[in-house]
Amino acid sequence: MSDAVKPTEYDEIPYPCGGQEQTHPANLATLAALFGLTPPELSTCRVLELGCGDGSNLIPMAMALPQATFVGIDLSIRQLAMGQKEVQQLGIQNLSLRHQNILDFGEGEQPFDYIIGHGIYSWVPAPVRKKILEICSRLLTKNGIAYLSYNTYPGWHLRAPIRDMMRFHTQQITDPKRRVAQALAMVNFVATAVPPQMQIYRRNVEAELLRLTELPADYVIHDDLGEINQPFYFHEFITAATEHGLQFLSEARFHSMQDNRLSPEARNTLRKSGDLLVIEQYRDFITANAFRQTLLCHADQALDRRLRPETMEQFLISSTVRSKSPNPDITGDTEEQFHANSVTLSVAEPIAKAALVILQEHTPKALPFNTLFTMSLRRSNTEAAANFDLGFRLHQRRELCDLLLAGLGAGILKLQLFQAAFCLQPSDRPKLGEFARLRILERKEVTTPLLDNIRFDEPFGRQLALLCDGNRTRQQLIQEMTQRVENGEFPSELPEGPKPEPESLRRTIAGRVAECLDRIARYAVFVDNG
Repeated sequence: MSDAVKPTEYDEIPYPCGGQEQTHPANLATLAALFGLTPPELSTCRVLELGCGDGSNLIPMAMALPQATFVGIDLSIRQLAMGQKEVQQLGIQNLSLRHQNILDFGEGEQPFDYIIGHGIYSWVPAPVRKKILEICSRLLTKNGIAYLSYNTYPGWHLRAPIRDMMRFHTQQITDPKRRVAQALAMVNFVATAVPPQMQIYRRNVEAELLRLTELPADYVIHDDLGEINQPFYFHEFITAATEHGLQFLSEARFHSMQDNRLSPEARNTLRKSGDLLVIEQYRDFITANAFRQTLLCHADQALDRRLRPETMEQFLISSTVRSKSPNPDITGDTEEQFHANSVTLSVAEPIAKAALVILQEHTPKALPFNTLFTMSLRRSNTEAAANFDLGFRLHQRRELCDLLLAGLGAGILKLQLFQAAFCLQPSDRPKLGEFARLRILERKEVTTPLLDNIRFDEPFGRQLALLCDGNRTRQQLIQEMTQRVENGEFPSELPEGPKPEPESLRRTIAGRVAECLDRIARYAVFVDNG
C-alpha cells in the first residue's frame, strides 16, 4: 500500500484541529505591507495549506473570502472526511480538501499567493521538509508569502530530555490514553525524585510537567511523543530556506521580534550587530525560544524594514486591551494604564487614551485608521482644535500613529488589511453564522471567522446560541429560555431555595439572555440579519 492511501496515526488519533489566526492570509499580507512589499490581493488570492487536518483553519477563510481559492492537503483520511463533510454541508465552492502526500504535490498546480504549513515542518522526515521548501519556492507567486512553523533550539534542548524519558518509559504501551498518562507519571516521578542539590534540573522538569499537563492528550501524543520531532536553530532553518531562493520576511507575530523583555544593555548589544538574522538568532539564545512561526518570501523581493509611524495609516486596528481604571480620564493629561496579554502600557496623551478606550469598546472589531482617528478626536475633546489648526491635527495624527506602533511592538494591538464580516451588535433577531451553528451541534468547539477557537460548554449559552436563527426576536428568546428553565432543562439557572415567581424568573432569565448574547457577539459568530 502506498503512503498516499496508507492510514496514518492521525486517523487513529485525530490531531486537535482548529483555527490559527496568525496564519490567516490577512495577517501575512499585513506583515508584508509593513515591511515594504505589495502583497497579493486578498479578495481573489490563492491559498494552500499543507497538513490541513480537517480544514478547520481554511473553512472560515473560504467563507469570508468567497472569490478567493483555497486548497488543503493532508494524509489523514479520517480528518479530511470530517472537513469534506462540513464543506459540503455549508455549500462552500471555493475550498478543496484533498487526500494527498506532500511528496506528490506540485505537478500541474497553479501558483499560490499564500502557502501555510503550521505544525508540520518539524514533524516530518527530511525529504518532506525539503519538499515543503521546494513547494514554497516553486509555487509561490512573485510577491507571495509562505508561513512555516517549527520547533527551535535552544529551547528544545531543555525539553528534549523530558521527551526522551517519556518515550523510553512508554515504548511498550500502545493504548494512547494510557501512554499519555504514563508519560506524565514518569515526568512527575522524576520531578519529585531529583536530588536537592540539582535544583536547576528540577525546575526544568517541573516547568515541562506543568506545560504538558495543560495540553490535550491528543496533542501530547503527536507533538511530544511522536516518532519525529526535529527542532532547528533559526539560522539552520534560514539557511535551508535560502538554498531554495527564499528569504526571511518576519515572524507571524510581530511583537515576538521585539526586545521588550530584554534589559537596555542587552538590547543595545544586539542592535550593534546590525544584522537582523544574527539578532533573531541571538534573541533565541537569550530567551531559550522553543518555537517559531516564520514568514518567507522570494529572495529577489526588496524589503524595507524602516518602520515609520505613518505606515500605520493603511491598516485596520483591533485590540483586546483593557483599561485599569473603570473610568479612565481621556480628556486630561492624567496617565492611565492599559493592559493586554500580560503587558501594561502607560499613556498620558488624550488622543492615545481615547483610541485605546474606543478599541476596548469595539473588540474584537477592527477599525480603519481614519475612523479610529476621527472617533478619538471627538472622545478626547480635541476635534474642534484639530479642525481649526492643521498643525495641531497633524500632531494628533502622529501621536496616534506613535501609539499604534508602540502597541504593535508590545503585542497589545493588531494591524490588519482585512477582517471577516461579523455582527458585534446583533439586531433584535440575532443570527448565528452557519459554520458556528454546525460546529456547536457536532463538536461544541467553534472556529470563529477570526480563527479563534471557542468552546460552548455552558448548556444555557449553547442552547441560546442555537436558537439564534434570525427568526426569533429577543423577547421570544427570553420567553423560550424561561420556559425551558421552568421545565427543569437548566437547573443551575434556578436560585437555591423556593421556586421564584414567574415574573421574577423571567427578569432573571432576561438578564442572562442579554449577558449571553453580548458575550457570544464578542466571539464574532453572529452575522448581519439585515
